Amino acid sequence: ELAATLHMHRNVLRNYLKAYGLERRFDELSDADLDKLVRIFKATKPNSGLRYLIGFLRSHGVRVQ
Repeated sequence: ELAATLHMHRNVLRNYLKAYGLERRFDELSDADLDKLVRIFKATKPNSGLRYLIGFLRSHGVRVQ
């Protein structure tokens, strides 16, 4: 999305970010903590899919690969 907003190809943006030391980082989260969050999500939204789960995790400040 950022690359499109800046009107450049995503690879060009990735190269700029890398050149300036700005790499995408992910949270270090234990399996138990991730399992707990997924259980909470599934209890509240049992019929929702992966995209909703990722949104739920992000809303709780968690970025996963």
